[in-house]
Amino acid sequence: MNCEVAREERGRIGSYESCGTLDGPGLRFVVFLQGCPLRCLYCHNPESWEFSGGEEVTAGEVFEEIRKYRNFMRTSGGGVTFSGGEPLARPAFLEALLTLCKAEGIHTVVDTSGFTHLTDTVQRIVELTDLFLLDVKCVDSNMHQIITGESNAPTLAFAEYLASVNKPMWMRYVIVPPLNDRMYFLRKLAKWAAGLGNVQKVELLPFHKMGEFKWKKYGVPYRLSETREPEPEEVEHFSEVFRSAGLTVG
Repeated sequence: MNCEVAREERGRIGSYESCGTLDGPGLRFVVFLQGCPLRCLYCHNPESWEFSGGEEVTAGEVFEEIRKYRNFMRTSGGGVTFSGGEPLARPAFLEALLTLCKAEGIHTVVDTSGFTHLTDTVQRIVELTDLFLLDVKCVDSNMHQIITGESNAPTLAFAEYLASVNKPMWMRYVIVPPLNDRMYFLRKLAKWAAGLGNVQKVELLPFHKMGEFKWKKYGVPYRLSETREPEPEEVEHFSEVFRSAGLTVG
């Protein structure tokens, strides 16, 4: 896709964040693409689910917003992060945005659940992206179905494809007691992740309920109201499982 064509590609976004510090290296401009096929029980952005929501824009319009922050991204060692929603659910739009960023030498991150099919477009997205933040919900297929409503097979296949082309990846895992915090799941995940060979680090994120009010706003029942948030000592204990497998936790 050349830049002229890329600028005209249309898609929908939910919002921007101009100074993200938790979405990849350095300071980052974050673009939240609209629409997600998963319904994670702990999602704190339910407003991003509907594909018809948000604002329709061209990739060129989004890129003009990104360009305003080039200097602070470069001086901080940052760049742009495409999040969601699920950015891979709008593959043509995402490819267009990545194409424009690549032409300007802007570092790119895609924050994704990996819930996609390995089409030609997705493979081009992988080639254009500098770093993936892969949100793994659970390595166990049955528990993944409970948490998200969908199979984890696409996520695992996507991770293995990233490994096959040696694409850098940070793996993220939200710890949700008592769903996916079982030691059996964590040991299995750590062994699998270590075997990929391209996982630069693992981020263990404690479950929180800061998005619960949004579920109520949209009239969606929130099933984790009584779920406790993990203690820092528990997160540190779980971190040792990944360190023991030779992975960096940070």
